[in-house]
Amino acid sequence: MTPTRTLVVLSGGIDSVVLAHACAAEGRELSAIAFDYGQRHRKELRYAERAARKLGIELVVADLSGYSRLMRSFSLTDAEVAVPDEHYTRTGSVNVVPNRNPVFMTVAYAHAVLTGAQEMCLGFLAEDAATAPDTSPRFLTAFNAMEARAVAGLADPPPRVTAPLLTLRKPEVLRLGAGLGVDWRDTWTCFKGNELHCGTCASCHDRRHAFTEAELTDPTRYER
Repeated sequence: MTPTRTLVVLSGGIDSVVLAHACAAEGRELSAIAFDYGQRHRKELRYAERAARKLGIELVVADLSGYSRLMRSFSLTDAEVAVPDEHYTRTGSVNVVPNRNPVFMTVAYAHAVLTGAQEMCLGFLAEDAATAPDTSPRFLTAFNAMEARAVAGLADPPPRVTAPLLTLRKPEVLRLGAGLGVDWRDTWTCFKGNELHCGTCASCHDRRHAFTEAELTDPTRYER
């Protein structure tokens, strides 16, 4: 059977790195795309590159660095806005950049069409839709329908956009990754993007809590 040609959106975080390893374990023909959008935690791209090297796959980094200038007033894209220390990414948090996922997905989808990918995989999890509606199953259905119309005549059939981890919570993703041999030191989570994970931002809280719930040793070095 011919392997499914798959484009993985790879941020360098736990979810997308585990997704890439899971796709590789299925024997897919993989490539990856990451985004430089002028984000505060741009160092995550180094971890995306590290994951791609370990898996022996090509990684394209799309330069959307001008995007951050359009997205003022949000902590990930505006250096003047501090990343809050909070236990979760609450609704209305300055961490949530509106419409960020559709922007990236549209660029990634165009690349998937160009490279002849049959599937584009995203690392969305079960709990993500609570604060980001653009990660929900309903949104993915709508996005697939929109893109099928957009590339009609250009790709037959059009690539399918999927989120293979969408039924899992982060502790379950950690257990999956542990079984695949993922080295957690090769993933980046922190929104602040300092030398070490800060340990106090929403993303670090989620990371710490997930390791505890998964009953796995967390090798991450935190500032506090």
